[in-house]
Amino acid sequence: MISNWQIVLAIIIVGLSIVMPVYYSYQRKKKAQQEELNKIKVYGESINDQTRNKH
Repeated sequence: MISNWQIVLAIIIVGLSIVMPVYYSYQRKKKAQQEELNKIKVYGESINDQTRNKH
């Protein structure tokens, strides 16, 4: 017979197997967006520097 602690353990394992991939994919997506924003920022700063150097 399955005891209560085994049921709780099974629920925890199933819950983590659902939550962890979602969490890690969210973190990767967030990191990719941050990297893209940094690229845009660097590009904008380089254009600003070029414009300032013209005058």
